[in-house]
Amino acid sequence: MDKHIRPAPLKIRLEPRIAASKLEQLLEDMKERGGVETYLEALRSKHQVFTAALPDKRPAALRADVSGVLLECVFPARRKLAGPMQNLSPEAFSEAILGLVYGRGDLLSRMRAFSERIPTQTRKESGAAWDLAAELLHFRYPDAVPLMTRWVWDTQTMSGAVREFVAGNEGMNILPLEATPEHLEGVRGWFVEHLTASGFYRDLPFVTDLILARAYSDYVRSISGGLGILQGDFGAKQDPMELVVKLLGIDARRGERHAAASQTWH
Repeated sequence: MDKHIRPAPLKIRLEPRIAASKLEQLLEDMKERGGVETYLEALRSKHQVFTAALPDKRPAALRADVSGVLLECVFPARRKLAGPMQNLSPEAFSEAILGLVYGRGDLLSRMRAFSERIPTQTRKESGAAWDLAAELLHFRYPDAVPLMTRWVWDTQTMSGAVREFVAGNEGMNILPLEATPEHLEGVRGWFVEHLTASGFYRDLPFVTDLILARAYSDYVRSISGGLGILQGDFGAKQDPMELVVKLLGIDARRGERHAAASQTWH
């Protein structure tokens, strides 16, 4: 993918002071767990896995074990698509991935086509298929494609990490933000400007992923911690960084296994 997405002008006002506060909390928590470089290296390793599996030139097909590793790298997909994947042949899954990453047409059309090829039955499964498409594109081309998972922004529920950076969002039923590559690239561009002003100059796509995941983790903890939903649905306790690494699919055990596997694919 050699063309970057043209960002759409934002019709929402993201609040720098909220971003500064979330970034400060994120850096403090990462400092206690090995530092920011530990998390950035995990995201770089995930990108390397996707690059090894999906080279510049379209392969004729993907081996079943390669497709399986890509699925395992995506938190909502590996949890919610176990049933649908039993009804999808490895060959069909390979073709779906290759059509998404190398196919012609705009990104949204390719994401919809990919999602429709996964035999989902429920809304949660359909959402997981969409999230899988979003991560395949983003972690293959992190500089060119923003992360478009539903936890970043979901127009159906008007919820997601982006909402947490809008001042006074509690009283807003609708936010004028579309879940398109152009609008989410506009959001990412805002974060890149904020992060650059805060002294970050490398790995800005991944730092943006981290701050968005941290914001969504804080949101989930605020609404569900007392109800026991967090541990039951996400397998996470009260550590905000535990959900961050799950959302981004970078927990150490999986990352090490995937990095080792990717070295044997060529």
